[in-house]
Amino acid sequence: MDATLHCPKCGRENSSTTHFCTTCHQLLIHRCPKCWHEQRQGGNCEKCGTNFALYWELAFERAVEEENRLWWDKLWSGLLVFLQVVGIPFISLAGSIRSLAARLAARNAATWLARKSR
Repeated sequence: MDATLHCPKCGRENSSTTHFCTTCHQLLIHRCPKCWHEQRQGGNCEKCGTNFALYWELAFERAVEEENRLWWDKLWSGLLVFLQVVGIPFISLAGSIRSLAARLAARNAATWLARKSR
């Protein structure tokens, strides 16, 4: 015969495999978030000793930290793309100036060599 669980809230008898009371929907079987051990009482795991509330609080804090890290990563990558797009005219201008300076230097060197060889 199937064992029964009494609901601590309404007192109704439920099957031992039922996780929630069929009348008031109270949680009857608590599962450890770390080792998945099923037990009738919440709070601390009977098998591994994990505190359920502390475990979920730490998991929530890690999720918030990860979300913040991703948000900042997206912001910085967007900012870098923006700066690259805004800087394109200046980058191409700097290349043109560098090329012009190299041509002038080559022409001056050729003129100097021509004068020296006379």
